[in-house]
Amino acid sequence: MNVYINESEVDKSLISFNTGLNYGRFDYEGLIIENYRIILSVAEFIDTIQSEYLSIRDEIKLDDDAQNETSAFTAINYGSISALLNNNNNEPLQNIMTTYLDKIFFSKLFSQSNNSRFIINSTEVIELKNDTIEINGRTFKKL
Repeated sequence: MNVYINESEVDKSLISFNTGLNYGRFDYEGLIIENYRIILSVAEFIDTIQSEYLSIRDEIKLDDDAQNETSAFTAINYGSISALLNNNNNEPLQNIMTTYLDKIFFSKLFSQSNNSRFIINSTEVIELKNDTIEINGRTFKKL
């Protein structure tokens, strides 16, 4: 896995993420906002999130069936994580990750630490590129 802040590679120990309800909001005065990019192999991605993916997918399917609703999982017919990654369309990956899994995923990659300098505060683009998963968004710099 490689982590970049404004296109410069940084050690992952410098990264944490916002676990609060204000995730995605940047409306505080004085925030220094930086762009991040995380690149990891498909195998790393699957190893990191597969069990949570399966659990959440199954729960959402039960709820969708009971309530006669659809969800982001409907687009891939509630398929496996491999089906999600092999459908030649990044939209289901983007929707499922940003709706259900991004903060869970970040919790497995980054520790909550007082030593972190950059706090991930948005998940804007998640896409499969060749044999890698690329996640982009914005951080704020911890002062």
